[in-house]
Amino acid sequence: MEDADAADALDVLAHEHRIAILRALAEADEPLSFSALHARVGMRDSGKFNYHLAKLCEYYVRETGEGYELGHAGERVVSAADPAPGSRSAHRGLATTDGGTPGDGRECPVCGEPDCEKLFHVHLTPPSSYSDGRQ
Repeated sequence: MEDADAADALDVLAHEHRIAILRALAEADEPLSFSALHARVGMRDSGKFNYHLAKLCEYYVRETGEGYELGHAGERVVSAADPAPGSRSAHRGLATTDGGTPGDGRECPVCGEPDCEKLFHVHLTPPSSYSDGRQ
């Protein structure tokens, strides 16, 4: 990834409304419709909400037929920003380099400690750059 691309991806996170959207999606059990997500976040202006959601869809959120859900990078952002042990969003869908999940008792390949909760393979590549259509 180019330095400018990484900077752009991180710049998208520099707004409290966008972090609130990511957290609302992390707390959801299933994809959320636009209106359900808007209600959970509690922003008054739906136009501004739509603007912030669209920015997140460039890197962190994906839109499916059922609604909006966190993408791979979005899950990692939420986990890194709010890694409270035992919280539903802390480890949802995460994997370490050895295929385990954080907190499963395996030793960390970096420091050798069990349950160190380090995150690995954070990709900030926008989904649109994949040639195979994955997100």
